[in-house]
Amino acid sequence: MFSGMFSGMRTKTSLTLDEDSIPLARSRAEAEGLDVGRWLDRAIRHEAARGDIDVIVDWEASLPPDDQVVLAALDAADRHDLDAA
Repeated sequence: MFSGMFSGMRTKTSLTLDEDSIPLARSRAEAEGLDVGRWLDRAIRHEAARGDIDVIVDWEASLPPDDQVVLAALDAADRHDLDAA
């Protein structure tokens, strides 16, 4: 019942940023119609998600060749590109 009520809560904090990053963040936030805090929050979430993908890619690369062939076939099927499998 209350899950939606708390999903948009924000916590005020202070950050120490490189002096070149601050004007860049302000400029990008303004260009996208966001305040700097929301822009930085989104940038952090995007960067964190990119790390998740890196973990998966590293794990897939560590698999034996036969398993990598299976993953490639599954990926091709997901993309509906069965000729690539």
